[in-house]
Amino acid sequence: MNSQIDLSKMTPAHAAHYANASKRIPWATQTNAKRYDGELIPSRPPFLKKAQGCRVWDLDDKSYIDYKASLGPIILGYQYPEVDDAVRKQMQDGVLFSMASPLELETAEAILDTVGWADKIRYMKTGADVCASCLRLARSKTGRNHFLTSGYHGYQDWFALAWPNNGIPTDLHKFSHAIEYGDLRAVDEVFDSIGHELAAVIVSPVEWHKAPSPKFLQKLRDKCDAYGTVLIFDEVLTGFRLAKGGAAEYFGVTPDLSAYAKAIANGYPLSAYAGKSEFMDALDRTIITTTYAGECLSLAAAKATMDVLRREPVNEHIAALGQTLRDGFDSVFQELSFPARTEGLPHAPTIQFAGNEDEQSAARIKLFDQLYQRGIFANKEWFITYSHQESDIAETLEKFRDSVKSIV
Repeated sequence: MNSQIDLSKMTPAHAAHYANASKRIPWATQTNAKRYDGELIPSRPPFLKKAQGCRVWDLDDKSYIDYKASLGPIILGYQYPEVDDAVRKQMQDGVLFSMASPLELETAEAILDTVGWADKIRYMKTGADVCASCLRLARSKTGRNHFLTSGYHGYQDWFALAWPNNGIPTDLHKFSHAIEYGDLRAVDEVFDSIGHELAAVIVSPVEWHKAPSPKFLQKLRDKCDAYGTVLIFDEVLTGFRLAKGGAAEYFGVTPDLSAYAKAIANGYPLSAYAGKSEFMDALDRTIITTTYAGECLSLAAAKATMDVLRREPVNEHIAALGQTLRDGFDSVFQELSFPARTEGLPHAPTIQFAGNEDEQSAARIKLFDQLYQRGIFANKEWFITYSHQESDIAETLEKFRDSVKSIV
């Protein structure tokens, strides 16, 4: 168990479970962003046992209004009836078969109709899977090895080069060229240097803690066209959240390939990579395959999720409530002279604290600790779902004001 963890700061139920889990499970969880020791916020519960709508419950049955949304996948809300009913119905026929299920095509058509711009699609299981698949297809299509990258795209070797990470061959570094989101000069520098060697550009269309840059995305599109480079959008988080067609629709810039995950099936394990036929057809000479890609419960969930997205004003609802939340945060900061402001898009607003990195981290921990105490499950990106209502936002803002007031 991590020596930094003070179990006395947890409730007895959480402390006991954490002690036991740490003996069997490294980090006591499967996901880096769910680690209790990632940021030591005393009142944040290490474990949750139940979720419904926009609320979650911990081991002590304390409820929270949730803004983490399982790191983004929950777009409609936990236990959304239409999605879960579709899964239960599919369960009567089976989960995985010895050949392809017709549901693979039905779900493909539902997703492609929702996305709008792509011709073909294939499934995987995680966001990291589909980002890696897109890069391999781009290399197969172009016969090149180098790529330009902006943003986080998963744990695989190619995308983990930007962080200190044991177990990755150092020789890979020569093929990866990382730039900051929105850095137009860096785009020119990389393309001027090795443009004709670049198989792909893979970019997260939005960095939530920064103002969006349509100019950056359009410049990447133009450069890729000029150099025969494949443009890949990592829409793991932006897909279906910004708009039905994701960032491609929201910004009006169409990639060649896109990676989708998170909101695609409202929490069921599914991801997909999609694109124009000329790029997806590289699969005819490229092996990308995995046994569980056609697992039917997640496909049924995705099909139902797409049905809701096309029929209901999900994106408008999320954006409207997100703007109310963001405006409320800024109003509290101004009223109480708290040195912070909101940044990014209303679909997942972020709080930018004043000061250097250490001061920002300390301020966030202090504020979030107060929020968790009051039953608000805070997150660096405040993810709204279709199940959040105006009353939930009002309650959050009331408790947010009390939290800020307690630390100024």
